[in-house]
Amino acid sequence: MGRDPWDQEIADGLKKGTDDAMRHKDEIWMAIKERIHNEQAQQPAEPETRFAPRESKGRRRSGRRAAGWIAGTAAAAAIVLTVSFQTAPVQAFIDQVKEWFAPQKTVEQELEGMPETSVDQLHEGADYVIYIDESRFMMVHESGLDRIELKEKPTDDRYPEVFMEISQERIDPKSAAEQLQKELQTYPKVEANLVDEPIQGWEVRAVGGTGGKEWDDPVIRYYVFDNGQGGSFVVKQQYFLEASEGFGARFHNMMKEFHITSNHNGEATKE
Repeated sequence: MGRDPWDQEIADGLKKGTDDAMRHKDEIWMAIKERIHNEQAQQPAEPETRFAPRESKGRRRSGRRAAGWIAGTAAAAAIVLTVSFQTAPVQAFIDQVKEWFAPQKTVEQELEGMPETSVDQLHEGADYVIYIDESRFMMVHESGLDRIELKEKPTDDRYPEVFMEISQERIDPKSAAEQLQKELQTYPKVEANLVDEPIQGWEVRAVGGTGGKEWDDPVIRYYVFDNGQGGSFVVKQQYFLEASEGFGARFHNMMKEFHITSNHNGEATKE
């Protein structure tokens, strides 16, 4: 069993404060957990929406409803904790928790040398949340994986498919990365490395076609990292060489807002 990813997030946030705040880590997290469980128990049933998450671990929730209770939980937990812990470092951490799960977030990034601002929406998958620019992408929940794809796909079939898929495996990240590297050996260019950014884990990257000489050479990038349940998250990104500074950069920045949300309600899923 890996380390609770929530504990890691809390530790990282509190390290930015003082030793006094760190001493309250367990109390803070227990208060958040208690409020989360209470809010889940009180949620009324609602009809599923168009992009309802896939059924996972004996439960199904509307993506929009789930995003709502996450944001509400963060705010409610902040109120509970503010009453209990009035120190500035703890308040700063509470603000950080709320920011992780705000229903939407303004994102500023530079793409192909030009600044761009978007308002990204919170989406929930099985054991994680991520922010998506809904003006360009949509989330599709399929059996065993979540797929982020273009809302408006090019009609010209010269362009390789562009998407990002998120799934889980029952094996550890290193083993999963090695397996993926073997599967991609037919590509002219394949490499695997440990990375710290945009996540901590393994990156497996392959370039097809001519291996990087043509604009439409397909690019496949996997991020493989610990899911906190003895398994791995596997994120597959696919685009083409000319889009590396466009779609490639967008997917990279999306992963900076990927947060694991649970590791006690079930087991990782192997596809």
